[in-house]
Amino acid sequence: MTGLLNYQLINYVRSYRYIPPFSVYIMALIVNYTYIPNPTLDSYSFTSLVLFFIMGWFTITIFHAEDEGQKQITLLHCKSLREYYLALFIICALIGFCLSCIYVAYPIVIGAFGVETRLLHIIMGLLSHFSLSIVAIALSAIFTRELVKNKGNTWWGVLSILIISVAIASFKSTILQVKGLIWLLPPVHLSLEMLSSKDSIKFIPGLFYWQFGWIFLYGFLFIGLFFLLIKHRRTN
Repeated sequence: MTGLLNYQLINYVRSYRYIPPFSVYIMALIVNYTYIPNPTLDSYSFTSLVLFFIMGWFTITIFHAEDEGQKQITLLHCKSLREYYLALFIICALIGFCLSCIYVAYPIVIGAFGVETRLLHIIMGLLSHFSLSIVAIALSAIFTRELVKNKGNTWWGVLSILIISVAIASFKSTILQVKGLIWLLPPVHLSLEMLSSKDSIKFIPGLFYWQFGWIFLYGFLFIGLFFLLIKHRRTN
């Protein structure tokens, strides 16, 4: 697995496909903190959403870094379809974690916040960024070429599902009228609600940890669904 991870990471770096999403990431980071001071949790809420969309972009470029011929050769060498895709998911998660850390640390380093940054701000910021990264990775993987043949449908599918995930926050009151539906839809709204807390918050409520846990679990469930769909497609 280590060799496969190293190969996939080096291949991705050499493909230069990361340049567009990373450029947008840096641009959003700089623009958001051009004027200071900024509110802490509100700023983290915004950059979490930005990272949510950017990680969808990263996921597609990572899964499509190899052309079909090269991919088949890699599969022959690793001899395991599960390990092949698991390596791609791990790389996506590592990138998501690193970008999350930068989004959380950068404003603290430059002193961009108007209040003193406490440990609970950092924990909530990191959990929000990384949990939404996992959800974006999981949802976007469903629309990669492994499951969607038309490249145009891949990008439209990813963009649509990410936008719908964010829009759910605006229509939550309506969605709640349909019992159980809110649990089936991407839980992006939970992160936004938690980060709408005041910066003066004294402690992280226990409910917040359960909600962050559900966001992570939702992402992992969709990753599991991806593997089930891949297995079903291979057997048919």
